[in-house]
Amino acid sequence: MSAALVDGIATVSGFARWWFDLGPLPDLPKGSLRFRKKSSSTQADEERVRAHIRQAIEVIERFADVPGAPAVRIEPNRSRDLQLEDLEGIAIEIREQLGAGPQDPIRNVTRAVERAGVVVIGSVVPIDRPEGIEKHDGASNWLDHPIGRPIICVSRGTSGDRHRLSVAHELGHLILHQLRNLDPKRAEVEAFRFAGALLLPRESALESIELPVTLRGLAFAKARWGISIRSLIRRSLDLQLIDTDRRRSLEKQIFARGWGKVEPVEVPTEEPLLMRRLVELGTGTDNLVAISAKVGLPALAVRDLVA
Repeated sequence: MSAALVDGIATVSGFARWWFDLGPLPDLPKGSLRFRKKSSSTQADEERVRAHIRQAIEVIERFADVPGAPAVRIEPNRSRDLQLEDLEGIAIEIREQLGAGPQDPIRNVTRAVERAGVVVIGSVVPIDRPEGIEKHDGASNWLDHPIGRPIICVSRGTSGDRHRLSVAHELGHLILHQLRNLDPKRAEVEAFRFAGALLLPRESALESIELPVTLRGLAFAKARWGISIRSLIRRSLDLQLIDTDRRRSLEKQIFARGWGKVEPVEVPTEEPLLMRRLVELGTGTDNLVAISAKVGLPALAVRDLVA
């Protein structure tokens, strides 16, 4: 590619000219990202998310050693033969690493995960869709483990309870599947079980979920633990507090009441902070335009990374 052509691309795209001399973005081959997405999501959306995360990893690597950056305090599980029941204990261990007590609600899951050194970012916001890529709930990667820094990308604009579940779910993938290759369906089952146990440990669940299990009782548990009613239904099934027939009945009640998309009991939204902190520490400024000039990315790209 000629220098004149690169100059033209830089002018049109808003990237700094020197940015094109940095070499290729970090390699994330197909299959290296664990996507949690709706079946109707498109390949184009997946590629947008992949490019967004690759760009984030490049920025993270540039500022990985800035003074004040938290150390990575989580470790992938190395056991090859895990049963679903084992995930309950693993979740308790991770709660301890996150600084949460074994029976206390995690008030802000995103901040707890970031204090443990995991970068959390919001999904890319396409110009034609300011609401974001809503069909991707989350994705995660731990490039160059154990040297690199793990990253979680979650969909923007979702409810607080859904955001918390997505962060916990992707943390489950980082912990459980960084060193274990599993069938994707099994990996998803494990990540959901881990997320449920992380947000609501077994002993606390047995105390907080009233029997017989009703939507009203689950709404009270949601208010305390910040977990959606639908996720609490799944947690109740995992802990054998209900059977599959009761689960179906409760799910039908949810949709009959119009709670399929918006449930009662609002859970506060959580905002990531670590990516912005790394960039501000690394560039010495909190001004978006100045940051853009120093990292070589267009201001909109920087906004997507640090907002």
